[in-house]
Amino acid sequence: MTIKNGWVGFLVALLFNAACTPNNVKTDAAIEPILQKAGVKGSFALLENGTESFIIHNLSAYKDSTLAPQNSFFIVPALIALDKGWIPTQVDHWLPFTADTAYQGLIQKIGRKMLLETIDSLHYGKGLISADSSAFWNNNTLRITADEQLGFIKRLYFNQLFFQKRSQEWLKKMLLKEDNANYKLSYIATADTARNNSAWVIGYIEENKHPYFFVLSTTANTSEDLLNKNINVVKAILTQQGFFKGTR
Repeated sequence: MTIKNGWVGFLVALLFNAACTPNNVKTDAAIEPILQKAGVKGSFALLENGTESFIIHNLSAYKDSTLAPQNSFFIVPALIALDKGWIPTQVDHWLPFTADTAYQGLIQKIGRKMLLETIDSLHYGKGLISADSSAFWNNNTLRITADEQLGFIKRLYFNQLFFQKRSQEWLKKMLLKEDNANYKLSYIATADTARNNSAWVIGYIEENKHPYFFVLSTTANTSEDLLNKNINVVKAILTQQGFFKGTR
């Protein structure tokens, strides 16, 4: 990890955040009923890469509200481990991002010092890793905005993180959920039902080789089927926006 890499990541993040201006942001009133029907509230953003235009629901929450990253943080130790050859690249040996115990062990193997250096270089979220490295991604020690999550996943897609290109390509294969003639859908989804019923769905959809990046951040009054509920919200919004037909 070098200071140079850290500054590059910082400048990329600044450029991305600056790209979200009133001139390229559109709100869509049709998104709110989808969230209400699912019994969740929060923010959603969709970035069209070609035009750098955003469709956003709840702009203030998207830019300013911070939540624990939950298991979405596991992308970071996974990339470190891929760089170091600690995770086999065969599909049947991948660690699913729901494998909490496995990633806890991986995080302990990486160590607090390297994790702090990596998070600092990535400018990933706000806060510090506590000395107890068993749950900082869940207990609000580390917090992140939806805007930062979207910027991070976009940089991953274009191999703009300081990890090896090979590691980023393998990580993207781990995120791929649906792949057919009309579209490719990649995401990581996570929900915390033990604290505040919050959830993240972060990823991108590709149609005709064009990527569109999205992030959903929500809280709910009930934990019932929270993870699938949020995945279905994202799919409902993407359907409402005209995706899954291969015509975008």
